Amino acid sequence: MKRYICALVLCFASLCLSCCSEKKDDITVLSSQEIYFFYQTTCPHCHTAAQYIKNKYPMLKIVSRDIKLPGNMALFKQAVEKYNIRGAAGTPLICFGDHYIMGWGPNDKQLFDYYARPYLDLVMQNK
Repeated sequence: MKRYICALVLCFASLCLSCCSEKKDDITVLSSQEIYFFYQTTCPHCHTAAQYIKNKYPMLKIVSRDIKLPGNMALFKQAVEKYNIRGAAGTPLICFGDHYIMGWGPNDKQLFDYYARPYLDLVMQNK
């Protein structure tokens, strides 16, 4: 029974985080032209944020990185340095050019909407 529940949780986690599909390429430098979504599969706030983004912005291209996978921690650390995050850096960490959201609370939906607006404009221009 315990294995069944673990399998269900893992399936749900992969579905929630699929809004920000993991790219196969090796990104070594952050680009201000991309939105980055750093997460951990065990983080409930990451799942909540991913579900919100997937439901509201299915057309938005997001570079998603599980910080537990090899190579992704270096990019995460680069983001922490870029945004001058002091203390414990956490997930989700969503990076938009000069702005970021760390964690996911009640006001972060509005903040995400605001920071994502220029990226949505680019999507609409490219249609």
